[in-house]
Amino acid sequence: MRMKRLFMLFAIAVFAFACGESGETPNKGAKPEIIVETQEPLWLDSEEGIYEIEYSIKNPSAGLKLDAKVNVDWASVIEIRDAAISFIVKKNTEAGDRRGTILLSYGEAKAEFKIYQHVKVDEDYTATTTAGSEFTHCDNEAGVHSYRLVLSRDGVKDDGSFYASSRYYVFDLCAKEVVSKEEASATIPNGTYSLVSTGELRDRAINYMYSYFSYMGEEVGYADAEVVVEDGRVVANVALANGENHRVEYIGSLEIPVYNATVTEGLSTLTGSHTFNIEDGVFVGAFVGDLMYNGCNTCQVFMYEYLDPITGEERGDQFQIDLQLPAGSRDVCGTYTHGTTAGHFIPGSAEDLGGQYMQQNSWYMTAGYIDFAPLVRGTIKVEKESDTVYIFTIDTVDDRGNAIKGMFRGSGEFIDW
Repeated sequence: MRMKRLFMLFAIAVFAFACGESGETPNKGAKPEIIVETQEPLWLDSEEGIYEIEYSIKNPSAGLKLDAKVNVDWASVIEIRDAAISFIVKKNTEAGDRRGTILLSYGEAKAEFKIYQHVKVDEDYTATTTAGSEFTHCDNEAGVHSYRLVLSRDGVKDDGSFYASSRYYVFDLCAKEVVSKEEASATIPNGTYSLVSTGELRDRAINYMYSYFSYMGEEVGYADAEVVVEDGRVVANVALANGENHRVEYIGSLEIPVYNATVTEGLSTLTGSHTFNIEDGVFVGAFVGDLMYNGCNTCQVFMYEYLDPITGEERGDQFQIDLQLPAGSRDVCGTYTHGTTAGHFIPGSAEDLGGQYMQQNSWYMTAGYIDFAPLVRGTIKVEKESDTVYIFTIDTVDDRGNAIKGMFRGSGEFIDW
């Protein structure tokens, strides 16, 4: 009897060992698998901090250990323990939310875990209406159309203008989705839109030229911006040109009216390309400081083919060009491409004054504004011939695709405005 009991105890012990501590029979042929138990994405505070995620290993193998790395430089793994990984993140001083991934490996087993870090915001704003928004069919090389999104709490006046005491966030969203001209409304497409400040429009872009923040009658441009649209929800992170960071959220309908008025395909009045060669022009350049609130020194150059300084008579071609110089610089010589930072010229735009337009930034025009065209892409080269004579070589395109090319040589001076 004693031998029988010992045998039964031995059999029970062998069975328990074979089943393991969990009581389940292990699958010897199964490959290891990493199970991340913390829900992703894990949103982190904007400040520096230490966080952890929990995990487990299914079908562990002797001799293997977990390895974890992060694919961004603002976070790093500091400790790997049984069932948990600790990592540290730096303070987010960037323009918007940032995203990274923790990469896990256990032998051949792989897993990824997303970490998102908020930006520190000066203004956390909840919008309640998209009044003032509209869809416009556009004809451009990129094949994108304008979904103008206006986020506010008070909407707009009957004439479409803003209330001075309300905050407005305006985003000119570019998307390839097109709406039939017979449709009365359009739905803003889902996706992540990012600010484009080079003049090169593309799908899921924010056109900086017509995007801004408005409050108390003043408009502030965006130094950077990201707008995420997803099924009736908009989350926007914007870095204003004055240094402030704002977060805007809106939940509700994303249907906006379609603008049905005649589309002019651009502000330019030119019907074809224009070339010129001006040998004895007149110019004046004015250093106006940080016009775009981005740390640059803007030099506004006004150029005339003919200008009588006594009578004010003007004839021929004229140019208005805004050149972006490094802060404190007065050296205008160099080659400028289209954009808003140093080494660029600011593309031409227009301010709507209730049906009438005020030209801003870089334009070609003729005396009396018989013809005019915004310079939106290309290059402008500035060379110094003498203390008073400069040469401007212009190779640009207007907003209807017309080439505006030529050489302007003129005398003048640069002054502080």
